[in-house]
Amino acid sequence: MRLKGELSYYDFLEECLRLKKNCKTSTKPYCKFYWNMSRKKKEAEELALDCARRIMAPGEAARRMSRRGYCAYEALRQVLDRVDVFLGTYHYSFNPAVRKSLLNGFGVDLSSVYLVVDEAHNLPSFSRELLSDRLTHHTVEGAVRETDLFGREDVPSVQEYLQVLGETVFQRAEELLAKEKLRRLNPQEVNDMFLDQSGTTGLDAAQTLHEYGEFVRKTRQEQGSDRIFSYNHRVGELLKNFFEKVGLQYVHLVQKEWRGGVILEVRSMDGRELTDPVLQQVRGSILMSGFLSPPKVYRDLMLNQNGKIHLKEFDSPFPPENRLILAARGVSSRFEKRTDRMLDRWKGYIEAISKANEGNVAVFFTSYGLMQTILPLVKDNRDEIVEQRKTRRNEVMNQLAKSPDNILYGVMGGKFSEGIDYPGNLLTCVATVGLPYATWDIYQKALIDYFDHQFPREGRTYAYLTPAILRLIQTCGRVHRSASDKGCILILDERVTRPAIKQQLPKYFQREMAVVTDASECAGQISDFWERQHKIP
Repeated sequence: MRLKGELSYYDFLEECLRLKKNCKTSTKPYCKFYWNMSRKKKEAEELALDCARRIMAPGEAARRMSRRGYCAYEALRQVLDRVDVFLGTYHYSFNPAVRKSLLNGFGVDLSSVYLVVDEAHNLPSFSRELLSDRLTHHTVEGAVRETDLFGREDVPSVQEYLQVLGETVFQRAEELLAKEKLRRLNPQEVNDMFLDQSGTTGLDAAQTLHEYGEFVRKTRQEQGSDRIFSYNHRVGELLKNFFEKVGLQYVHLVQKEWRGGVILEVRSMDGRELTDPVLQQVRGSILMSGFLSPPKVYRDLMLNQNGKIHLKEFDSPFPPENRLILAARGVSSRFEKRTDRMLDRWKGYIEAISKANEGNVAVFFTSYGLMQTILPLVKDNRDEIVEQRKTRRNEVMNQLAKSPDNILYGVMGGKFSEGIDYPGNLLTCVATVGLPYATWDIYQKALIDYFDHQFPREGRTYAYLTPAILRLIQTCGRVHRSASDKGCILILDERVTRPAIKQQLPKYFQREMAVVTDASECAGQISDFWERQHKIP
């Protein structure tokens, strides 16, 4: 998780801790919400218990408590020993620092906890991300400016290491990225740059930058700064991770930002370092999701050992007569097949779907590039809503609610295809264009190789196919959000009909999915579906 101004989740937690300590010593800056907690502890705890009894959503509870001047996190933490069920984000269970604080509040260890993880399909990628780290050139520039503001005897060394990083390491990164957006970077090569330019190892340089960053943060606190943060501390932390996190489960990369800058990063390819200890130590756990198919893949990606694990896949609880699932032949998003003829076929399918369906339609593509290629070709009479970087969810929802004659264009994995509900059957049809495989790049190849090593002959399935099917089914699931919702699901890629891919789909998809051979047949199936719906009392 990243916060404004390059503040990492760990930096945020530490700054929060510092501000709370300042309250105890009456030192500025301090947290007014925590300050109020110490003055009116009983009132804050009663309010927290009332929020718990009402089972309020986290955001609602936080707003209610902050309006009264209290820190919601701290107040709720104070009453943990008086509650039976705690609802929180993944961080509270799988981020070691946050989990420790939470368990201390409960006064228990993991062996006393029953853990229920919802949306568990996100857990493997979340844990990998938590073990990863990245650094931008902007942060290095901030660290250089910091050395002009905070003098100490080791500033010349700090400036020398930052110069190596900014003018040698990042320069090398830009050379590697001359024709590509992502490349591997050997940490030993970076270490040699530090040795050649400064006579110091990369890890020693990281330690010096980290210590200087601690000095900057302490000085800022003594000066009463509003923000206790150091760019050098952030740089030192990244370099420490970059040189220490080595081995098969890590890959070191440089990549271009969407704005054109360069990012130096170390990525984890295995989140079991975080998930396995928790799931093995808790008293019991249930990991569930609307899509965990096939279950054994997610089991393997979360646990090192598979003893005492029970896998169960349930059918959809929604009436099958309320949905139509179609797969189209003659279309595929395989790169070599993206000819003018293929684009024309997609155009025909989209126009036919738009004309035949009753209610709002959403069409989701594998990428913005494919969407922008096909959209100019499509002609229909619906009001178009096109997902862009600045498109706001509430504005789109309001537009869909006003009329049933909209067509929403977006991307699979985007802001309108995952993590969003369309209440009241605002969408009655979703069409997916292509299979949303991850970008085929250096990282993806490394991830497949790593999983091949961990799960012989399964690397492509675990690292490439299963995530794509997850993204596809998450997108298709936007139509049926309740038992009363009715609608059509169209998968415009013939590859889902192949046995190797079809068997990755949920069981009810495999059973109900019908194949159409052209746009006219697709439109006929949709029209027949809605005609049947009108006859149902």
